[in-house]
Amino acid sequence: MKIRIEEILKEKGKIFAVSSESPFYVDYKGGQLGDRGKIGNANVLSVITKNGKIYHEIDREVDLGENNVEIDLKHQLFVRQHHTGQHILSAVFEELADISTVGFRMGFEYTTIDLNVPYVVEELLDEVEEKVNSIITECVDVQEILVEKEEVDRFPLRKKLSDKVEGMVRIIKIGEYDYSPCGGYHVENTGQIGLLKILKTEKVKGELTRVYFVAGFKAMEYFRKYSKILKNISVSLTSSIFEVEGKVKSLLREVKEKSSKLENLAEKLACYKKDELKKLKEDVYFLQEEPEILRYIPKYFDKEGLLVLYDGKNYSFTSNSSKYIVRNIISELRERFGGKGGGGKEKGNYLPSDGVNINIILEVLK
Repeated sequence: MKIRIEEILKEKGKIFAVSSESPFYVDYKGGQLGDRGKIGNANVLSVITKNGKIYHEIDREVDLGENNVEIDLKHQLFVRQHHTGQHILSAVFEELADISTVGFRMGFEYTTIDLNVPYVVEELLDEVEEKVNSIITECVDVQEILVEKEEVDRFPLRKKLSDKVEGMVRIIKIGEYDYSPCGGYHVENTGQIGLLKILKTEKVKGELTRVYFVAGFKAMEYFRKYSKILKNISVSLTSSIFEVEGKVKSLLREVKEKSSKLENLAEKLACYKKDELKKLKEDVYFLQEEPEILRYIPKYFDKEGLLVLYDGKNYSFTSNSSKYIVRNIISELRERFGGKGGGGKEKGNYLPSDGVNINIILEVLK
């Protein structure tokens, strides 16, 4: 297989091999990932279209003119498994709950569909997942049907054909479960998907539900990762995998209770610490402490002047005097020594660059 490279472009640290035609499927055309592989000795990292040309992002330059092409079939199977899995998943949501898919996007770590409902109950997700995997195990044939646009009404399409489509229409038929116009990659029968696992859902764009899923070998990869994580956690907690959930809930309750007690102690300690502030200048007070304690110091600091607190990384300023405008102090520090920060008239924070200590800050105040 060959490709004719017409131009090599370098943009923002990336290298593109440009051609008028290409055997590589373009990324996110119809929602799916494009092809990966090689052009000459270069690895293809992404494929996009721009100004009527095809841009192949590659990891090294190749010669102009004809180059050998190698398509990554393992990656292509990943795409086929997820794309056909998406068709089945969307069809089952339609069948079981009359919920339509209005968005689809495939990624390397997971694939998503957007449903036209604000939420989906857990019981329905379980039922859908079980039905999808039942169809997969049936090894249903996945057929490609090419028809004239005028003939598409003969088929029970799950989604309406776009008015933008011209010429012949490619319909993907999965048994009698789904008929969908589609130009992407698909497996030959559902058994080649192997497995589909729903990972999670989230509400998006106000009234839509996004469903995350993985299929095929990616689903097996997730299962291995989850198993290792659970095994390691169960060993750390000295409990079986099936006891982990209860053990974690119990530990979280303990942590919450102790955190609450720690907050109370920190606030009490802050009351004592505010009386120990070192007076480094007539009306400038400085204290270095743990952030949990410093958080409460301004609440109990009632002396006129400027309070400077340091937690080992950040400085915070609280002004109880019109003499000190915090935003001006931080602006001066940034201008002289770099770093980050900002604030208002009475309060602000400053993250210094290396070498900026309290003595340098006092010089600025003078």
